[in-house]
Amino acid sequence: MTGTSEQTTPQEPTPVVIPADPPKTPADAETFCKDKKPGCSSSYDDIIYVTGQRRFWLLPKRTSEKLKESVSLLKQKTVDADKATRMSNIADAGLMEYFLTPGPEAFLEGEQHSSYLASKSAIPEDTTKKAQCRKDWEAAKAKGDSDATMHAEREMFHAGQRIEKNRKNMETLEKVSDAKAKTLGYKRENGVFYTPRALKARDAIDKYIEERDKAKAHGYKMFDPGTKKIASAWEHLKDYKALHKKLIETGEVDKKALKGVQLNILALKDLMSKYINSIVELAECGIAVPEFALSPDDQYAGTEDFQAFVELTTKRDELEKKIEDRYSQWVSATGGKSAPPGVLFVKLRDQWNELNTEAERIQTTAEARVREIRPPRMFLWDPETYKPKQIERLAKTNIPLRELSSASSTTILNHISLKHLAQVSGNAFKGQLKELATSLPKSIAKEADDDRVFSDWLNQEGALQFDEKGPWFDEHGLFVPDKFFAALEAKGYRVESIKAEDKRKRWGENLKAMVFEDKQLRNLMLFDNSPQAQLVRCLLPEGANLLTEVKMEGPTWTNGAPQIANVEVALDVTAWRGEVTLLKVELPKRAKAEPWTAKYKAHDGSIRSVNFGKLSLDLEAKAWGFAGASLMLSRDLSLDQKTGYTSLVGVDVAEKTGEVGKYEVFAGAQAGCKVTGKLFWCPPAGVLPPAPVPNRLAANQWRPLAKLEVEMAVAVGAGISGDLNLRVHDGRLLLSIKGALVWGAGVKGYLTFEVGYESIVALTELVRQEMAANQYKDLEWVETEALAYVKKLSFLGATGIDVAFAYVRGYAIVKEIFEALTAGDRGGQIAYTIVRDKNQQAIQEWVYNLPPQALGPLLLALSAPPKEFTVEDEEKNEFFDEEETHLLQQRSIEKCLTWISTKKNSSHQFEEAIICMNRDGARPSQAGQTYCKNKLKLDSFMTERVLALQAGTNEMRARYRSLVSNMGARLNSHCDYQTEYKGPAFAPVQKIKSTYKGPNID
Repeated sequence: MTGTSEQTTPQEPTPVVIPADPPKTPADAETFCKDKKPGCSSSYDDIIYVTGQRRFWLLPKRTSEKLKESVSLLKQKTVDADKATRMSNIADAGLMEYFLTPGPEAFLEGEQHSSYLASKSAIPEDTTKKAQCRKDWEAAKAKGDSDATMHAEREMFHAGQRIEKNRKNMETLEKVSDAKAKTLGYKRENGVFYTPRALKARDAIDKYIEERDKAKAHGYKMFDPGTKKIASAWEHLKDYKALHKKLIETGEVDKKALKGVQLNILALKDLMSKYINSIVELAECGIAVPEFALSPDDQYAGTEDFQAFVELTTKRDELEKKIEDRYSQWVSATGGKSAPPGVLFVKLRDQWNELNTEAERIQTTAEARVREIRPPRMFLWDPETYKPKQIERLAKTNIPLRELSSASSTTILNHISLKHLAQVSGNAFKGQLKELATSLPKSIAKEADDDRVFSDWLNQEGALQFDEKGPWFDEHGLFVPDKFFAALEAKGYRVESIKAEDKRKRWGENLKAMVFEDKQLRNLMLFDNSPQAQLVRCLLPEGANLLTEVKMEGPTWTNGAPQIANVEVALDVTAWRGEVTLLKVELPKRAKAEPWTAKYKAHDGSIRSVNFGKLSLDLEAKAWGFAGASLMLSRDLSLDQKTGYTSLVGVDVAEKTGEVGKYEVFAGAQAGCKVTGKLFWCPPAGVLPPAPVPNRLAANQWRPLAKLEVEMAVAVGAGISGDLNLRVHDGRLLLSIKGALVWGAGVKGYLTFEVGYESIVALTELVRQEMAANQYKDLEWVETEALAYVKKLSFLGATGIDVAFAYVRGYAIVKEIFEALTAGDRGGQIAYTIVRDKNQQAIQEWVYNLPPQALGPLLLALSAPPKEFTVEDEEKNEFFDEEETHLLQQRSIEKCLTWISTKKNSSHQFEEAIICMNRDGARPSQAGQTYCKNKLKLDSFMTERVLALQAGTNEMRARYRSLVSNMGARLNSHCDYQTEYKGPAFAPVQKIKSTYKGPNID
């Protein structure tokens, strides 16, 4: 695929007549005729292009000088080296007070606005009053004071009525607000406002996922209209990358590459075209999915990696199907004929591990390529996990910031504050600014801003306006400066600033990067003319090349823990798009990370400490608009998760000179800020044994604990107390950590992560160790369902199932496997794994650390009535009759007890496990009685002298008796057993009754 177009001989631009200007209100002759009155002369001093308006203006000299003075004033304030001073200067320029906190009231005016706020403040007041009246009513009723009772009852009733009335008023006004917000281009979902770009990205991702799935079925091949051949789909992206690469490097649009894009992407009619377009649309939103990251930058580079990615996704889908089928067959099979749990997923697991290793290699490659692609984009390996960011700040209708490109300026774009312009113009429109300061949020529904205040001032100053749309675009929709200048001359306009050829050429080249015929092309070229993007460009250092990426020194982590204090962050600003990228940073660096200790209340009320090891966060962020400005302006930076997302918070406050008012608009500005990365964990040495156990690394190595891409938006902090919390949400384990403990006091609230499979084994062992230290009582920081999940995973580990692999399958499948194994007919299969599994060391480690709530169900399953079964393995099938099964189960029970007998607290673990010998592993009331009853059942099972002539069988049963005698010494003597006979005298049924006569152990 070439994506080339035919070369044509350049021709001299033909003069084009500009359409007649619409009639305008005549300017004040007394003010302007002495200098430059509209119509007095066709000569002008300068010409500007206002990006927000998408209009050109011809300026008289006096007007041009006023704008230049305003540009100079704002630039002096925004480029100050001292960030604190700069923040206050920006407040003085009026760029701070034109922000709104998003809420229904922001889109209401006048009486409706006041009414909504009144209802909003009245409801909590009346709610408090109603609660107090309830207390007064109860107190009066207790005293028998009927008058006071009736008074309190009336007040309570009236408060309730007012609450209901105000709620209905708010609901009614919120409908009005939502309708108004919609007309202005904002969208409210579940009480939260979103930017169009955030929702566009979300919708684009949904579309991409849909088209990607179709592409998988299709085979990633499509017709190439450039070469007229069938080509690989990903090659169509190379022209798109080349287009941006040349723009970034030279500031010029590559027409050949653009032609290829328009021909091979935008105009594709093939079945795969929607798939390619969806990838491009995400790239325009600043997001790089794997296909974009791995697609070739030229005809050869990257093809192999992308092909590997395609093969990987295909193999992974096939393997997932196999795993599901194998699991369904195993669960539905009878206990007499199926694979033992230890070999259930072994081969499929090995294949899965190989594919996962390959996926990690490809992901690393893709991440590295995304960092090299210009402009930088946010890499999204798992697009399904993307969630849009809500708006946290709105700009009012007339935020004073304006952006313009001037032919007389050496800078591509200049910025002014209308407040400064009002000052240099004798406060010409100060009243209009005050009026608009209380107005609605700025509309984002239109491509161009009417901008009446600035436009009216320019008109009154004698400036002449005309729209950017005109006959000066080529067949590709690109702006042709020579046609534009020729049209000006044909109309008779003479502009001093573009008389010289070199100045005209320089300004023309600048315009080519921001003036386009249609919205699609402007998006394709990544030029954003929104106020948010303008603000980002306004804050760049003087002399920065806006067409290339700009490296900046970012905020400092000054409020963090000692190991991350004063860590400086680097920013990469894509000015044309108004995006700010926080480059990858380790918090803290692995070499400087220190272990952190969490405290919790133990079962006896004492305070225990748990050494959680070391944590380090690999962090990257992509910020749009005001969030990008927040990163550029803030002196300090911190993490926050008050919304359920891990967010960056710019810690800074602007103070207006000479005024008490403070503007914290950039403090916590998280709108459009997407944080990605991984949380790495180095567990404490005591958690991981030095033995080479599967899925475990050496104790001094780091491993991923959680991926931030898959974090969940939950009510973080609600109901959570203490230093950490482990819970289950939608079948996934979530770990919440009090941020200040790890990252310093500047981090507010709890940071919540989904636990990854790489660390589930170590985390499970940490929980089990703490349970043992807590006398096997429930842990304060582990919620009930999470504890049940950990117990079930531990049980599966003891039966030979790969815990990390099971965890990836999800909680629902873990529960089903657990229930199948404890149903009572698979004791022989479990015993087979414990006795015969090749990796005895792994089985021993799991059993050794099993909490009683998991060891109890295991002993129950192993002591179930034996049934003949056949071990189905790919290598061989082995049959066990009922006696052989019984002996196998006896051997496994003795083996388990031998393993745990070496522990210091083995007696306590044994007693509690016997008490918890039920399917749920619950500790029932009357624990002493339960102990005696369950121990009798286990003893009876082990007493049977099955296959007594086999070597070592009697010795094995003798070892069991010795183990039980030693570990159960404290309670055994309190168990009394009596033989009872029931039924007819000629055929009585013998039954042993157990009674506990010891101290209360509930």
